[in-house]
Amino acid sequence: MKKRRKYFVVLLLYVCIVALLGRTRERTIDKISIIHVFGFDQAENGDIIGTALIPEYTKNKAGTQIEYLEERAPSSALVISKMGTHTSTPIEIAKTRVLVFGKSYAEAGIQSMVERFIITPQIGTNIQIAVSTQSAREALNKFRKQESLTLLEQIEHNMLKQNLPNMNLHIFLNHFYGEGMDAFVPMITLDEKDTIKVDGVGVFKNDQFKLHLNPKQTTLFSILKDYRSQAAISMYLGEHKSNEIITVRAFRSKTNWDWDQKKKELNLNLRLKWTIIQHPNRFNLGKKKDIIEIKKIITKNIENGIEDLLTTLKENEVDPLGLGNIVRSMDRTWEKESFYKQYPTLPINVNVDLEIIHSGLES
Repeated sequence: MKKRRKYFVVLLLYVCIVALLGRTRERTIDKISIIHVFGFDQAENGDIIGTALIPEYTKNKAGTQIEYLEERAPSSALVISKMGTHTSTPIEIAKTRVLVFGKSYAEAGIQSMVERFIITPQIGTNIQIAVSTQSAREALNKFRKQESLTLLEQIEHNMLKQNLPNMNLHIFLNHFYGEGMDAFVPMITLDEKDTIKVDGVGVFKNDQFKLHLNPKQTTLFSILKDYRSQAAISMYLGEHKSNEIITVRAFRSKTNWDWDQKKKELNLNLRLKWTIIQHPNRFNLGKKKDIIEIKKIITKNIENGIEDLLTTLKENEVDPLGLGNIVRSMDRTWEKESFYKQYPTLPINVNVDLEIIHSGLES
């Protein structure tokens, strides 16, 4: 009898918990204002300008009506408090999907924002942090006019099927606070039609935005950081752009870094499994000699591109690849200060081993 009573009590508790969770979810939709996209800029007097996009579930159950809020205050907490004076329900940040920093604000430094806002337990680790080439206020204002709150899905699509590496708040904080590495985030910008597009990767040095990687650099960076990258790369043959183009799509990559402690240099061995999706007519990929020739062209282009990327990172003294951490794991004598003093001139040897897995979709 006691055993049955025990099971009954456990079952009753389970039912109560489920019921409470169900009521909480209902309240989340109907009784609070959920900020989906939150933007931050800095005013001339040093105040923070906060902008927010909130779906109006209370007015439209489909959530297609979007409310735009803008306030300024000395701190992010006060921004949220002042925004609450414009809403009929409490503002909730736990379900925020994307944080957008205006480029000028990010260049000034985001340390205080990270400490006061981003690491709050209310924020989920799957949130995306992005930097806008325009002000966050301008970007969010234009994005609202698209009548869509799919910025998170847009960023995630570019991670899954385009040229961005995998990123989220957890990865950002790991690189932001980690030793021997620098943080990186997606970049967004307004195109000529005033619509938001994903525009590569931005890199921080400590807490300040430092570098915006171009599309090819972003693609190669993604391949080095994320073995699942499905980015596509087009390369032109010859010195001048012509109709001869080779386009490849990444399928799988494996990086192997080796530290030569005596020579104080890094060796990168990169194994690639790629697909050729476009090639000039003069190549017949059914012939072994043509496969060998086109592999040489692609391999050389990728090696040169990676060397250019590494040079850019070293010249700007940023380390989003975490080379300092890689060397630290192989060298017990590693010291942060001495390594990054040498970093701008650090020799890095690149070797690419390319395997073509299937090809010939276009010619």
